[in-house]
Amino acid sequence: MIILFDLDDTLLGNPMETFLPAYLHRLGQYLSEYYSPKELPAAILNGTEKMINNVDPSRTLEECFDDYFYPLIGADKEILELRIFNFYQSEFPKLAPLTNEIAHAASLIKHLSEKEDKLVIATNPLFPKIAIDHRINWANLGIDINQFEYVTNFEEFHFTKPRPEFVAEILGKIGWPDEPVVMIGNEWDMDILPAEILGIPTYYIGNPPDQSKLTLNPLSSSGTLENVLDWINHLHSNNHEFELNNSKAALIAILRATAANMDSFLRMQISPSLFSQRPKADEWALIEIISHMADVDQEVNIPRIKLITYESNSFIEAALTDQWADEREYILNDPEKELLRFIHNRVSLIGVIESLTPQQWNKSINHAIFGPTPTSELIKFIAQHDRIHINQMVKTLEIISQ
Repeated sequence: MIILFDLDDTLLGNPMETFLPAYLHRLGQYLSEYYSPKELPAAILNGTEKMINNVDPSRTLEECFDDYFYPLIGADKEILELRIFNFYQSEFPKLAPLTNEIAHAASLIKHLSEKEDKLVIATNPLFPKIAIDHRINWANLGIDINQFEYVTNFEEFHFTKPRPEFVAEILGKIGWPDEPVVMIGNEWDMDILPAEILGIPTYYIGNPPDQSKLTLNPLSSSGTLENVLDWINHLHSNNHEFELNNSKAALIAILRATAANMDSFLRMQISPSLFSQRPKADEWALIEIISHMADVDQEVNIPRIKLITYESNSFIEAALTDQWADEREYILNDPEKELLRFIHNRVSLIGVIESLTPQQWNKSINHAIFGPTPTSELIKFIAQHDRIHINQMVKTLEIISQ
């Protein structure tokens, strides 16, 4: 099972009403020779807003922040980068006394880490990794940070809470493993709703609101952190499986997160030769998977969805695309160009899907293989196709990097 844990006030007591002002004050004083300490908090918060509002899968949160912050204060990042790093290394730890360990958090994490469950710190990635690592250490969870499957951070991530893309991007980062997923957190809007939109069972630390516009997963629960282990054991005993929601928000979140995952591959230090290395003779190399997905969006998915928008009785022919890898010699393609092409095509596809009316979303189309099929189901196929190939890419990279 993949278990996503929020950090602040779930595993680490960290009341933001006291922590945030103290953090901004210390950072303002540390950078006072470059910018007014009185004006810095507003600059940081406005930069944070840029991150929260980002939906561009080709821009990391760090880039969103940097593009606003550094021009505003009139300094190049190269000049301040070391200074800011030193702040997080030496000054940020002095904020630890404002936080506190949470009862049962360490025993829960330690117990789960000894099983086969994959643990992810799914904190809102508005801080650099060094600051998030500090906060994990303050929580004193009893295991090394490297034992977590993944820790979200603003250097690598493209989306924040409360977007469902945030959750989907995490799952793409770890390769969309074919196993159950759950989310545990203390903020209803930030932790619970984004996961529920995707169809992921959640555990809310606290008493849930009396009314929610969203129908929760029947396996979801709430209560204290102390009772989380019983809930997880219950899910294990019931062989819980992840079933993706068919909602427009859920499917678009996965499609957009896939583009962000591809952008992450673009940023990795992977040599062109590794991109074209097949894990086995009869299995695709990374570049073949990427080119396949780019062509399928361009020549199959986008035309199909456009067809639905202007034809009343749409007929969707079966598309045999696997042979394109050999016919078009994907193995010879340029990795950077193909990754950028996929992202461009995917953004176009999302634009077409977002423009669908409720009537078009629920419209029944005639599929050559599946027969009468609603548009939403067709788009779900695309999301499932994404998950299969992202899983394939993560596994392939692991094999060829050994």
